[in-house]
Amino acid sequence: MTLKLLKIFGASFLFCLTLACSAPINTVVATINTGVTPTGMAITPDGNFLYIANNNNYELSGLDSITVINLADNSLVTTIFDASFNQPYTITINPAGTFAYVTNSNSTTVTVIDLEDNTVEAVITGFDGPSGMVISPDGATGYVNNYGAGSPQPSGNGSTVRVVDLLTNVIVGASIPVGIAPAALAMSSDGALVYVINYVDGDLGTGSMSVIDTSDNSVTTPVPAGLSGPFAIAITPDDNFAYVTNFGSNNFIPIGTTVSVIDLSDNTITATIDLAIQPAGLAITPDGKFAYASNYNALYSSNGVYDGATLVGTVNILVPGEGTVNIIDTATNSVVSQTIAVGQSPANIVISPSGQFAYVSNFVSNTVNVIGLPTFEIQAQGTQIQNRFLTRVELVNQVTWTVSGSSLPVSYAIYRDAALTDQIGSVFAGQTFAFYDHNKAANTMYTYYITGTNEAGITSAPVEVVIGGQSSNLVPN
Repeated sequence: MTLKLLKIFGASFLFCLTLACSAPINTVVATINTGVTPTGMAITPDGNFLYIANNNNYELSGLDSITVINLADNSLVTTIFDASFNQPYTITINPAGTFAYVTNSNSTTVTVIDLEDNTVEAVITGFDGPSGMVISPDGATGYVNNYGAGSPQPSGNGSTVRVVDLLTNVIVGASIPVGIAPAALAMSSDGALVYVINYVDGDLGTGSMSVIDTSDNSVTTPVPAGLSGPFAIAITPDDNFAYVTNFGSNNFIPIGTTVSVIDLSDNTITATIDLAIQPAGLAITPDGKFAYASNYNALYSSNGVYDGATLVGTVNILVPGEGTVNIIDTATNSVVSQTIAVGQSPANIVISPSGQFAYVSNFVSNTVNVIGLPTFEIQAQGTQIQNRFLTRVELVNQVTWTVSGSSLPVSYAIYRDAALTDQIGSVFAGQTFAFYDHNKAANTMYTYYITGTNEAGITSAPVEVVIGGQSSNLVPN
C-alpha cells in the first residue's frame, strides 16, 4: 500500500449566493468602481468597510474624494467630498475604528474623518506633501512623512517626519530628520519603532530606510542605501522583517523590478526578490505566510509631433500595460508561480483583517480589484482496508482529511478526476471527514480529489490523494 499526503490552501469569499458557483483562490472575485485615480486604502478594524483615497491626479475640478465601500456586498456607501482634499494619497484608520486620516499629498494638511457619520471632523496643518501616516497602538499619536509638495520643498524633496497628537489634532515636537523624499512608513506592532523608506532620487541602490525610536523620536541605525526608488513597506506580524517594493524612478527610468527583504534585527537587506515591472503596493497576510505585491507596469512611449508631414519633435506618453500581482512565500522568499492579473497601474494593496481578501487599487483603471486569499488548509490521506465477510473479502479505499484555518468549508466533494467532472461523494461539516470507495481491486492505483466549499459557495482548489493497494499491506477492518 502506498500513501500520499498533500496540503492545499482553500479560501472563502462573499460573492456567491449558492453552492453551485465557484472561484479559485488567488484570483479576482470582484471589481469595485472608484473615483479618479485611486491610491491608498484602509479597512476598518472590524473588516466591515473599505475607505479609498481618490487622488484625482488629473486635477479635475471637485473630484478629490474618498470612496466608502460596504465589504459585505462591495456596495457603495457614500463618496466623501471636502474642500480640504488636495490629491488625497493615503488614508489611515485608528485602532478604535473611529477616525480616518487622509494625507493631502499636494498640500500641507491631513484631513480627519469621523467614521460614525463619514463627515470631516478636523484639518491638521503644518505638513509638506504628506504621503503616509502610521498610528500608535493606543491611537494617541500619529507619524506623518513629508514627501514634499512644492512648498517649502519641491515635490520629492521633503526630508522629515512630523508627530501628531491625535487627541488634539495638533503637530507636536520638532521635525524628525530622515532621508530625502520619505515615500512611506510602517510601525512595529508594539509602536516602539517607525520605519521610513526614503525614495531619494529613484536611482538603483540609492534609496534608504530611516528608523525612528518613538520613545524619544530619535533616528536610530538606518539602512544607509541599497533600495531602488522604494514605494511601499510592510512588516511581518512577528516584527522580524520588512518587505519593500523597489519601484524605480518616478520618471520611469530606471525601472525597478524587485522587492527587498530587510532583517529588522540589524536593519540589513538579506534578500532581493525579482518580480515584474515597477513593484508598487505590498501587503502581508495576517498569518505572515505570504506577501502580495502589485506591479504597476506603466512606461513611456515616444511619439512624434508633426507639422503637416514634417516631424518637429517628440512627446513622451505614459502607456500602462496590464497590471499584475505576485505572491511571495515569506518562509523562502520565493515567488509563487501563479501571477494574478488585475487592472491598469495597480498602486496599492490592503488585506482584510480576516485574511480573506486583498484589495488592489488600480490607478489608471479607476477600480479596485478584490482577490480571494487562502484562509483554510486541508490535509488529506488515503489507505486501503479490508471488509471481511463469510464468503469474501472486500477491498475499500478510505480517504480521510482534516481542515484548519478560518471560514472553514460547510461541505466537501470527492471526485475521481482532476477536472472535477466525476463526483463520487459528498461530506458535510459536522460529519466525519472520511469517504469510503467500495469494491476496489488489489494492486491498483486510485486517485481522488477533494474540494471544500464554504458557506458563501466558493470552492477551493482540489487536494489530490493517491492510494495504491498491495495485498500484503492491507489494513483489516
